[in-house]
Amino acid sequence: MEPQRQGTVTDARESPRKPREIGASQPTETTASRDAVERERQKYFELFELGPDACILTDSQGVIREANAMAAQLLGVSPQFLPGKPLPAFFEETARPAFRHQLDQLCGSTGTDEWEIKLAARNGMPIHVSVSVARIGRDSGPGIYRWLVRDISKRKRAEASARELHRDLELRVAARTSELASANRIKDELLESERRSREEAEISNRIKSEFLALLSHEFRTPLQAIFGYTELLEREIHGPLNESQRADLLRIQQSQQHLLSLINTILDFAKLESGQSIDLNLEPTVLNDVLAQMEGLIGSQLEQKGLRYEYKCSDLSIIADVDAVKVKQIVLNLLANAVRFTDRGGIITVESEIENDDAVVRVSDTGKGIPSDKLEAIFLPFVQIKSKGTVSTGTGLGLPIGRKLATAMGGSLDASSEVGKGSTFTLRLKRSQIGSR
Repeated sequence: MEPQRQGTVTDARESPRKPREIGASQPTETTASRDAVERERQKYFELFELGPDACILTDSQGVIREANAMAAQLLGVSPQFLPGKPLPAFFEETARPAFRHQLDQLCGSTGTDEWEIKLAARNGMPIHVSVSVARIGRDSGPGIYRWLVRDISKRKRAEASARELHRDLELRVAARTSELASANRIKDELLESERRSREEAEISNRIKSEFLALLSHEFRTPLQAIFGYTELLEREIHGPLNESQRADLLRIQQSQQHLLSLINTILDFAKLESGQSIDLNLEPTVLNDVLAQMEGLIGSQLEQKGLRYEYKCSDLSIIADVDAVKVKQIVLNLLANAVRFTDRGGIITVESEIENDDAVVRVSDTGKGIPSDKLEAIFLPFVQIKSKGTVSTGTGLGLPIGRKLATAMGGSLDASSEVGKGSTFTLRLKRSQIGSR
């Protein structure tokens, strides 16, 4: 039993040594805490000193206690000279009253919203900045205030540039809108003027056509009476005529025929211009049957001017879907013009052939020719080309009527010419399917 008590006593004696072992670890824990605090302090210093924005600590009167490198750069003062200076002294004069207002807003809150002011830096022009302030600590005594100041000069310049651009765009849009409105107004005026001109032209054309039709009709009535009397004279009902009287009668009859031809031409034109449909009798027609008659119809005129006539037909069986009377009228007018504008000894040629599956008739002469700038004008009503030594005896309606008739039959009438060498008029007609088999 004694050994056991002895052992128990031994344990009791050894136990007082344990408190001394615990106390020996306290210096180590204090050192670790100090190191941790130092690390936190270093971290805070780096965040404070190297922050991208200016960070300034002031008292309640705005006197600077601490400022980082960015604050020194922004305010234009070396870091060692900033402590002790009043922060409002760096504000523009107009912004200083807002300093106290912002501090008053901190009552009951930890910070204020950003507000924008201008800083009057010591080394440059005023700088646009945004500022926010917060109180450090929650006790009711004098506190420390943290000011974050951010340079927004670039943003302000960008905004000013954007406003200027926007204003410029607005001015340009307004100017363009005004131009468009003016252009639309001019366009409307032109359209209205064109509409009135078109209406006036339509009325004028209608009146002209009606007048021509009436005038031509009135001319035909006395002309028929003249025909009757000349026929009585030609039959010698009231007595025989001598040679001189017969010659005079022949001239009267020739003038009658010429006048009747002019009246018929004017009537045809008046009918076409008034928009009346053209009476056509389209049927398969052998062109050679029509063209072969042409020389006999103008033979006396050819002989009188000493002109040579040639007719060339590459295919006597060419058939076209046309009105034979209208084709004869067109070709006869072309030949009459060729005779009129070709000097003595010249050649007039009529050709017919198949070209591009069309039936083509060409009337050519070796006359004076037509200037290139007049080739389309000759197809306008009442237009006649004046040539030296040529007497104008027509109305200037033959070619316009010929083109309209050709178009009505599904064809065309065009001209080509070289001054001094002659002209060629090309009549294209719709080839008949019968002739193409």
